[in-house]
Amino acid sequence: MSHNLFQPGAREQLKWLNEPQYWTFTAEDELIIDAPPKADFFKDPGGTHVAHSAPFLHTDVASTFQLTTQLQVDMRHLYDSGCLMMMADENNWAKLCFEFNGEFATIVSVVTQNGSSDDCNSERVLVDHPYLRMTKTEKIVSFHYSPDGEAWKLIRYFGMESSARFKAGIVAQSPMGAGCRVQFTSLLLSLPEEESRF
Repeated sequence: MSHNLFQPGAREQLKWLNEPQYWTFTAEDELIIDAPPKADFFKDPGGTHVAHSAPFLHTDVASTFQLTTQLQVDMRHLYDSGCLMMMADENNWAKLCFEFNGEFATIVSVVTQNGSSDDCNSERVLVDHPYLRMTKTEKIVSFHYSPDGEAWKLIRYFGMESSARFKAGIVAQSPMGAGCRVQFTSLLLSLPEEESRF
C-alpha cells in the first residue's frame, strides 16, 4: 500500500537537509523547490568536485521500501536536475535523476559508497513529466524510470549495505548553474512484500 507524503497529514514526516530559500506546496499538493546556485551531491573519486549542498527533503525509511515520484525540471544549465535519493550518511548514498546534459534531458544515476561517487548516464527522456522509482529490499537497490507511470525500465541494480538507518526523499540541484526550479507532483512511499529485480 502506498501513501503520498505530500498530503497535508503526511508532510510532518518530511525533514530538510540543506533547506532552500524558497519552497512551497501548491493547492494541488505538489511541491516546488528552487535549487540554489551550484547545489549538488557528488564526491568525485578524483577529489576535484566534492559537494553535499543540494536541498534534500526526506523521511526515515525501513530496510525495505519503495519511493516513486513524478517531476518536471526547468532545465537552463548543465546538470540541472530533480532526483530521488536515499542516504545512510554523507559518504554512502545514491540518487536517480532527471537531468539536463547540455543538449537534452536524460536519466542519470549516482551511487556513492565509502566516500566515492560514480556517475552513470542512461537514456534520453522525451517527455516533460517522467516518473522515477527506487526500491530497496534489504541491501539490494533498484532504480527504474517510466515516461508514463505504466511501463518501467530498469536503470540500475546494485547493493548498498549500512548499519545506519536510511533516509529517502527528493533532491533539487543545479551543480553548474545559477539555480533551477523543480516541481514534484507526488511522493509515494510503499512497503512492497516482494520486488523483482526486473
